Amino acid sequence: MTEDLKKIFRALIQTHEQLNELARRKQKAVTKGDIDGLDQTLKQETPLIARLNQLEKARQTIVHQWLRENGIAAQDATMEQLMPAFSRDDQEEFRALYETLAGEITALQEQNDLNRQLIEDSLKFVHLTMDAVQPGQMLSDNYSGRGGDDSDDKGRSLFDSKA
Repeated sequence: MTEDLKKIFRALIQTHEQLNELARRKQKAVTKGDIDGLDQTLKQETPLIARLNQLEKARQTIVHQWLRENGIAAQDATMEQLMPAFSRDDQEEFRALYETLAGEITALQEQNDLNRQLIEDSLKFVHLTMDAVQPGQMLSDNYSGRGGDDSDDKGRSLFDSKA
């Protein structure tokens, strides 16, 4: 059980490291406005996320099996609860693996928060730009050249025209 669990932790760490690299690439793509690069990065993320789900299910299966074998009724045991069951060497290794994984997860969360903020800022800029390009107020009839007639053109801006 311990060796299988260690393998899963190592795979989780490796997958999170890869996701962190992709998150940094996403940041570069967003800041450069590289939509194709962003799309490619998102496509590379999909199998890694699926891998995380598989690894998490495998981890849960191993832990639940171990808990059943040892007569422990806990459904969702934490690493802190499991630590006393391991040898001192395994405890040290699991603690190091756990801390590394927690660091990778925290880094990924921070990078994703930054990327989310960059995307939100980019969208705000696009909206502001679109608002600046679109006419904000309709010109009055005095400036439209219609001289106050009540045709269906009333209320159109200077840039609108009939076909």
